Amino acid sequence: MKIAMIAGPWLPVPPVAYGGAELVISQLADGLVERGHEVLLFASGDSRTKAQLVPISPKHLGQDWPGYGAPLQNAFSEYSYVRSFMEKADIIHDHTMHHNTWLPVKAIYTLHGPAEWGAELARRMSSFAQQNYFVAISNTQRRLFGEEGINFVHTVYNGIDLKNVPFSDKKQEYLFFIGRASWEKGLDIALRVAIATKRKLVMAIKMTEAHEKEYFRKIVKPLLIQAEVKILGDITVEEKFNLYKSAAATLFTSQWEEPFGLVMIESMATGTPVLALKRGAASEVIENGVTGFIGDSIDDLIKAVGHISEISPEACRRHVAENFSVERMVEGYEEAYKTVLYGFKRAIIAKDVMTTDVITASPDMSREDLVKVLAKYDVSGVPVLSDGKLVGIVSEDDILSKPGEYVSEIMSRNVIMVNEKDPVHRVASILIRNRFKRVPVMSDDHVAGIISRHDLVQALALEKYGAAG
Repeated sequence: MKIAMIAGPWLPVPPVAYGGAELVISQLADGLVERGHEVLLFASGDSRTKAQLVPISPKHLGQDWPGYGAPLQNAFSEYSYVRSFMEKADIIHDHTMHHNTWLPVKAIYTLHGPAEWGAELARRMSSFAQQNYFVAISNTQRRLFGEEGINFVHTVYNGIDLKNVPFSDKKQEYLFFIGRASWEKGLDIALRVAIATKRKLVMAIKMTEAHEKEYFRKIVKPLLIQAEVKILGDITVEEKFNLYKSAAATLFTSQWEEPFGLVMIESMATGTPVLALKRGAASEVIENGVTGFIGDSIDDLIKAVGHISEISPEACRRHVAENFSVERMVEGYEEAYKTVLYGFKRAIIAKDVMTTDVITASPDMSREDLVKVLAKYDVSGVPVLSDGKLVGIVSEDDILSKPGEYVSEIMSRNVIMVNEKDPVHRVASILIRNRFKRVPVMSDDHVAGIISRHDLVQALALEKYGAAG
């Protein structure tokens, strides 16, 4: 395929320091070239890429253009679309959401931003005559945008090139934070966790815009006197990964519904667990209790610091390799391109084949009653719910190997689960890797179903003999 990839002019591709979307664009463009595609990358002239670079500005412009950002981006976007049309690109992959041409081109957009400003725009663009199509970077983002009226073709997780990421199982005592100096990134929360646990905190902060400096001065600075903290500005990629790999844990204290969070997979790739608030896609990216801990509050994160040693660095790295590699990302986008170019055949997802009539247990159920339930329904394990929330899972193995009279005493609390929109190949990977017979399927924060190995056999038949609706 001949693919036109459009980035913004604000940062180079890849970024020198800060720039999550630009890093994804760089890895995707290079990965597509390595798989034999012809890629035109529209980006600033100081970008570096294996693709054919088409400069839209001599060098990157920086991000502080108040009042001029939109008209500048519109002009660059118009040029990129016209040039792509003249170059006879098969498809345009736009990462800017600034489409403003009526040329007969097929365009696909990655939604890198929040639903607050993007959802209505995506709906308007979906109604245009030439039809634009959208890729979400997590199922959480897709849910927040809403399915109705948006031409979603796929969910593709961001990836990372593990060949360029160092790994270490030897950790120091400090906690690490990296991100923008803004309220939504929760710098003050990271500091409060460090203060409460008496841990040194290293913070690599991007602080170039006026609102970032104001937030830091008013909210963050007063806390610094209470903490042992080292403040760094923008750092190089090499410096970033050296800090990740030696940290005891990375704090991901995002306070908004962040659609993905590259920080999490970067940290886990080096073997360092992530402590995250339960916001946005954190539950899709982290295996709670396996590659880090997810908490509802600052107190939960403070408690989690005491359990960091329970996390295996090798498990963190393996989780990223299996779910968030560049290769997986490139394959996902290839599937999305083919869908737009050659027609729709939706991938089979957990929701298509899961069992919705879920047998459950409660924490206060007796061991005797649990045995009767498993025998009556001929199942080997069931989710444990308390007030409608998933709090554990209990199986025949737990009954046979653990002492205790009640489910709460024998159940496993670190539950591995999947989302109802996860493709079945990811579900299969989780079942095989963990030697599970079944796994709970979540919709938002409640159990929507359960999927077993038998259900996956049905999914294979569905893939072969008829696509999902």
